Amino acid sequence: MLRGCSALVVMMSHLRAYSLPAYGALPFTDKGLLTALFYTVTRPGHAAVMIFFVLSGFLVGGQVLRHLREGRFDVLRYSIDRGTRILVPLVPALLLSAIVAISVGVVFPIEDIAAHIVGLNGVLVATTRANAPLWSLSYEIWFYVLMGCVGYAISRRFFSILAIAGLAASALIFSVLDSQYLFFWLLGAFFAAYPPRSLWVAYISAAAFVGGMFLSQMVSEGGPWAGYAVGPADTIMCFGLATLLPALCHERVNRVLQPAALAIRGLSAMSYSLYIFHYPLLVFLTFHFFPVSPGLTGIAPMAAKGALLFVACGVFYVLFERRTVAIRSRLSAMLTKQVPA
Repeated sequence: MLRGCSALVVMMSHLRAYSLPAYGALPFTDKGLLTALFYTVTRPGHAAVMIFFVLSGFLVGGQVLRHLREGRFDVLRYSIDRGTRILVPLVPALLLSAIVAISVGVVFPIEDIAAHIVGLNGVLVATTRANAPLWSLSYEIWFYVLMGCVGYAISRRFFSILAIAGLAASALIFSVLDSQYLFFWLLGAFFAAYPPRSLWVAYISAAAFVGGMFLSQMVSEGGPWAGYAVGPADTIMCFGLATLLPALCHERVNRVLQPAALAIRGLSAMSYSLYIFHYPLLVFLTFHFFPVSPGLTGIAPMAAKGALLFVACGVFYVLFERRTVAIRSRLSAMLTKQVPA
């Protein structure tokens, strides 16, 4: 649920920014309680990405820690799983971004595309303006590389040349990227493998998550406390979420969500596609068909643009992300036949 909702919040924050002016720039007659509420709900794009990082650590890093504890970590299977998960939708998203970049006069050379594929955007090259959300994919790729190297070294009880090279490369990359985000990812991994047992921890965690989210919005750009450090607010929010997630996985919570299970599963399944395909489509539609409106008269065009974005992302999900499991199975069968046990 959180994964799908986070992707939707990111899309909505970009959609509003590419459709309507900032709240402070609205005509006085357009301002009001409902307008302020709408702008508030479509504001926390950065916080949604932080939630993605914690969820990724919880789902991926936690699984690695559990497999290591049980003595069944397989570096080949892990590499196939993570590689296909990232690349099957990412490569077509980059090709779409390149086409959109050409259509709007933005440069996105082939060497930059290659750097994005291996997670070096934000390190060696700038993230393309045709698909700004891809800044987080460099983090995600190197989270996976780092955890794979750690898992391999611990499972084999020695550091091979490949493991040392991978760890050294990860250390170098995170000396350039913001290592605080790695901490958020590791928080999710740790509490997935070692969940808190006390119910009181869940209550405190929920309060920390909500409080951190509130503080994050207050200190972020456009907030009343803008200019103060965002990092501490993000840390409170992410720590609260990481310790809360085990409780949210409880069967009692799943029973409460059962009536909406189909919609939740559908939105969560296409969350990655929604995240990486919506922005280039949004840039294209805004540049050629739906320019930013000077006021709330842009609400109707924004709704039309949002519907087109959601449907198009759904199509890209069916074409690519939905095929990930099938591609993974074929690749796994092919490689396990060639690689001795």
